[in-house]
Amino acid sequence: MSLFTEFEKREQEVFPQNKIILWDGRMLDCYPLAAQAPDKIDEDHLELDKTGQYLNVGTIKPQPVPPKSEEAEEQEQLFIKNAFYLLAHKERIMSDSRMFLCRIPIQSGLAYTGISGFRNPTLGIYLEWWSIVEEAMRTDSTGRKSLVYRLAGSPLSGINKCAAVREDGETEIVYLSSFYAHSGPFTRINNRYAEAKQLYQAYTLQEVLDILNQEEDNNIDYAHTIEMQYMTHEIEVSNMRIEQIKEERDMWYNKYTDTLIRYNEDKIRKFYAEYETLKTSATMEIEQLKEQKRDLKAELKSGQIDNLTYQKKLMPLTKRIRELETEINCFKFINVLETFPDERDISFSLIEHFVLNTRKNNDEDK
Repeated sequence: MSLFTEFEKREQEVFPQNKIILWDGRMLDCYPLAAQAPDKIDEDHLELDKTGQYLNVGTIKPQPVPPKSEEAEEQEQLFIKNAFYLLAHKERIMSDSRMFLCRIPIQSGLAYTGISGFRNPTLGIYLEWWSIVEEAMRTDSTGRKSLVYRLAGSPLSGINKCAAVREDGETEIVYLSSFYAHSGPFTRINNRYAEAKQLYQAYTLQEVLDILNQEEDNNIDYAHTIEMQYMTHEIEVSNMRIEQIKEERDMWYNKYTDTLIRYNEDKIRKFYAEYETLKTSATMEIEQLKEQKRDLKAELKSGQIDNLTYQKKLMPLTKRIRELETEINCFKFINVLETFPDERDISFSLIEHFVLNTRKNNDEDK
């Protein structure tokens, strides 16, 4: 199943009260905010930008962008500086909803839709996104690792200019080969937790780091942990590629077999009509033979015949039923083989489905 198919499947997933269900299926307890819950939950779906910053229509002047506060700048740098440390503690963070829902003040955006879909990302959202999207966790030709933390580009042209942080803490501009395959999952994951972000408690980033530092185990090699995270990521991405290839293969194979069957439609309809005639005749005879078997059974139970006589009379009836069933199966096998001598994967069931389906459609059109 492709990633976007999986997103569509989970689009309507409803979380139990005071809980969230993570992408990997685990369920976390959540802690309601002390303040009264909002009357309306603000969703964060993609929508056309109305500020003029990302979509300028007519003579409307872009609204001024408020400068980032000093605190927000500090929090952004704190996240960038500790991105790999947080990745190394992924399992711990993903076990506590307050860590998972920790706000990260980094703003991504798209041409035309602006920041919609990207509002208020959380630490857990980044960790989930990194783990399931191909180029979010990057390794260059020299083996140097980096994590994408800001997305900026056009969903239509695919032109992008994103930002990533390396293991040494240095940031760099990166260009993603398939931009929508990265921005799309981010907005969907982000919106998945839109309600939870407004209802439940969350630690600050500094609180998360303080807890992790207090729980620090000096015996753990975090460089090894990060290496394992990257290898796990590659395995997951490879599995998704395999599923996508399988889906594409199945799609083309279905088109191929459908075209092949339609090309031989006259032959198919002729032999299927002969099959139906044979089957009807054989089925009637089989039912008559089965009725004779039931009559024999009744005579045996009533004592009219002994078991030896019963077996002698039963054997030819059973044999004839098997002959008729074999005749039907052989007819199907031989005609499929003669019609499609080079196509071992064309089965009678495919042919039957085609005939009955087209017959049904023709009846509906009348």
